[in-house]
Amino acid sequence: MNDATLAMPTLGGKQLWGDCFVFEGFRIQRNFITGHHRLIDPQLRRRGRGTYDDCRSRFERMRERDELKRSSTHLVVLLHGIFRAAEGWRPMARALNVAGYATAAITYPSTRRGLELHADQVEEVLESSDDIETVSFVTHSMGGLVAREVLGRSGGWRNRIAVNRLVMIATPNKGAAIADILVHLKPFREIAGPAASQLTTEYVDLLAHPSCPFGVVAGVRGDGKGYNPLLPGDDDMTVSAASALLEGAEDSLVVPGAVHTFIQQTPEVVRATVRYLSSGKFQEPVA
Repeated sequence: MNDATLAMPTLGGKQLWGDCFVFEGFRIQRNFITGHHRLIDPQLRRRGRGTYDDCRSRFERMRERDELKRSSTHLVVLLHGIFRAAEGWRPMARALNVAGYATAAITYPSTRRGLELHADQVEEVLESSDDIETVSFVTHSMGGLVAREVLGRSGGWRNRIAVNRLVMIATPNKGAAIADILVHLKPFREIAGPAASQLTTEYVDLLAHPSCPFGVVAGVRGDGKGYNPLLPGDDDMTVSAASALLEGAEDSLVVPGAVHTFIQQTPEVVRATVRYLSSGKFQEPVA
């Protein structure tokens, strides 16, 4: 069976599949229920299926045939929030690629598993990235908590890959007050899965502080009151600025008018993130 025969469009299932290998838009995904794998290309067409080794072997043949190479040895791992998927990172990934970084927007089944297993999956991607020398993390919402779990560990890929910086965009670094309220409701727990309790203040307090230089972006309405009357102070409709901002940050950015779901796609945040990864500052210094 040749590659053309296997080039079939996928049907999605973003809460059923998780990436375990990512290379310039190609990805090997594992179905977290059945355990089987599929290889998909940058156009989201299935190019192989079976075991991980089956899919990796097929990719390596394609890699050799088409002379596929990483665009950089500095990889930026992009981690989405709950209910989201890798597609939400397209504007950010384009800007990072233009700036000279390779990117890996990792899809993980955010409502079906807990932070620890999401972190395992991120580590699996990094372990399989044997051509990467430096890694940075750019995260949205719960993705920042996943990154904190990853960076709180030791060994493995850390022995050969240097960590540059971490950007956490609208991450509930001190716990999500809305989760503290909703976690007691059965429908929320059923929809959000294990993350329902792991977004709470009590759980987030247990996570390790980032072990690398990090910057924080918070969205606000800009009136001091916020969009959501259930949250204290100003907020982005889902996470308050007080929860997102974290002591020890190398730099912080508060974005008025930003809404939680799309803040990572706004031009201001995209530009600021690219600038921060290279300079440690979100904004150009005032002359």
